[in-house]
Amino acid sequence: MKKYINYFFFLGIFLISAGIVLLQINGNLSNLVIGIISSGITVIIFGICIFLYSNKGFLGKRGVEAGINAIISTSALLLILGLVNFLGLKYSVKIDLTENNLYTLSPQSQQLISNLSQPLKVYIFDNPPNDFDRKLLQDYERKNNKFQYQFVNPQVDINLAKKFNVTRLGDVYLEYGDKQQLAQTLSPQNRLSEIKLTNAIAKIQQTTQPIIYILQGHGESAMEEGQVSISQAVTTLRDKGYTVNSLTLATSPLIPPDANVLIISNPEKELLEGEIKIIQKYLDDGGGLLVMYNAGSNVNLEEILKKWGIKFDDRLVVDASGTGEVFGLGPSITIIVDYGAHPITQNFGNGMSLFPWARPIITETVTDVTATPFLITNSQSWGERNPEGENVELDPTVDLQGPLNIGVALTKKNLIKSISKSQEDSSNIKNDLEIKNNENLTLKEESVKKVNPDNNLPLPPKMKTPSEEKTNSETLSNPQSSQTRMVVIGNANFATDGWFQQQLNSDLFINTVGWLANEKDSTLSISPKEATNRRINLTTFQAGLIGWLALFIIPALAFTVSMVTWWQRSR
Repeated sequence: MKKYINYFFFLGIFLISAGIVLLQINGNLSNLVIGIISSGITVIIFGICIFLYSNKGFLGKRGVEAGINAIISTSALLLILGLVNFLGLKYSVKIDLTENNLYTLSPQSQQLISNLSQPLKVYIFDNPPNDFDRKLLQDYERKNNKFQYQFVNPQVDINLAKKFNVTRLGDVYLEYGDKQQLAQTLSPQNRLSEIKLTNAIAKIQQTTQPIIYILQGHGESAMEEGQVSISQAVTTLRDKGYTVNSLTLATSPLIPPDANVLIISNPEKELLEGEIKIIQKYLDDGGGLLVMYNAGSNVNLEEILKKWGIKFDDRLVVDASGTGEVFGLGPSITIIVDYGAHPITQNFGNGMSLFPWARPIITETVTDVTATPFLITNSQSWGERNPEGENVELDPTVDLQGPLNIGVALTKKNLIKSISKSQEDSSNIKNDLEIKNNENLTLKEESVKKVNPDNNLPLPPKMKTPSEEKTNSETLSNPQSSQTRMVVIGNANFATDGWFQQQLNSDLFINTVGWLANEKDSTLSISPKEATNRRINLTTFQAGLIGWLALFIIPALAFTVSMVTWWQRSR
């Protein structure tokens, strides 16, 4: 038995090492890892017991006793250090000393996670896992043990990838109860964002979902996969928690009242007059409308657009800046990097969005309508009147000089709904007052009958208190205003399959729909955290002076002083 004792030690060390390696690979302390490491420790202890049993006089030696004492002391120290580290990991305290709290969750995120009513799990379909993403998720996990996350390699765990319909490496999905939702798609330049993750968590907890209707029946971009379709946009909307349905006005007398947004994507055929009136009625009731037309398409919504001060120009936007040539694109593909100042594009920075075959949008001032351009071409672009000509050059007499607007967001004061609601409220108040007065009248009649048996005496007149009159008058004279929102984009191709996933096109489309659905109140406003810019802006002279001081003047002074000191001492 003695000759096999060494094998017990080797086997135990092997099992412990295998467990540690498996722990590093999986990244979590699973039951398998615990079992392997425990087996290794058990084998080593068993080997020690056999060794001591086979060498009964071994413990009586003086050197052995000293060694055992040293082992016990070392083990006790290691045990104490292990407990301290365990407690430090379990009850860790993180201190963020940065000026803008770059590594601390915002108060909105902390409150949202702390109030989770049921488990929420984040699946990151990315390989290999990113340390920055892991640290951010750990910050969420520390706030509530109901928050969980898991990094998944979609090429290994195929079943889980199919469950969430993962199409791209880097997709981040949330699972909350029986609901699933896409939060973000990661890339080397676009890591996990607290803003997007927190707002996705807030949205998946909502009991109601925004309902989007896409107009069909006039040759619009198809919702299903095909040659010219917006299936990727539809899928992304549904992944984001929207309910997306098709709408054919020829079979429906009106737009469903539950519609938050109506999308009209480049219809090839003209809409009927009755359909236009239905859309106008929908806008009058405060609905959100997204209108997208490519260059060359016939627009017959002038009756609606004119009331908003909007006109789709017939020219084709030509981008002669040469930016597209870097990416192998022609001048008919407009590249936008100027997004104005609007909530739809507030986080786009200097990112690019691509618009093949775009057209300009002309705006006019209209009372109660606020128009904000958010897709603006560069100064080297223009609207070409004759794009089929041999030489496409700017002709100031017929072409439209850039920069041009190809995307405009509009809001219009809409008092119809609020006035009707106010009148309804005032009517209810009036009815309540009449009921109350009738009740008071009955009580007073009974009181009079008890006090004065003569029923011929006049009854007290019905009076309204000053507070009741004031409430009634305020309700009638101060209706709360509301807004109708519309977005017009002189291009529909950017949202079609193939173009939708290019650069910021998908973010632009999703943000536009979200703004039209008036989701500002349902999302959390979290300001992006950036390090304070402490760069010193130097002029050319100042930079040159610093260079001369560092390279020549200061070394020359030091050398001169040393030479003078040496000369004085040598005398």
